[in-house]
Amino acid sequence: MMKKVLCPARGLVVTGMVWLLLVGLPMTVLAQSLPFSVSRLVVCENVQDRTPVNVMEVFPAGTERVFCFLEARDIPAATEIKMAWYHEEQEVARVPLTIGPSPRWRTYTSKMTMGRKGNWKVYLLDSADNSLASVQFVLE
Repeated sequence: MMKKVLCPARGLVVTGMVWLLLVGLPMTVLAQSLPFSVSRLVVCENVQDRTPVNVMEVFPAGTERVFCFLEARDIPAATEIKMAWYHEEQEVARVPLTIGPSPRWRTYTSKMTMGRKGNWKVYLLDSADNSLASVQFVLE
């Protein structure tokens, strides 16, 4: 009998065997079943003219706001998504967005860091809270 495991950051309940298979897959493999293509999901210092500015993985101490930028492609219909922001494994924000229909769509959310140093992660979620992609960063 397989044990079910809850993965709160991804909102999934999976069996142990499936968990082992999914964790190691690159985003491109998992993205094949998406209703759209994730072209870019990055964190950056700002967004100007619908373009991420200063994409980073490590932000210096004193950074007040971080942006998460999504570029999606081949969106056949209006699609509800969310960006869930986590600091040290605790959800601190969840922002609903609607994308498409469009061959290309760029959008972003931002989060005030409130001086919270450490590990951060942003999950791109579908309307059922399944993780479609994620990006992580560190605030020094």
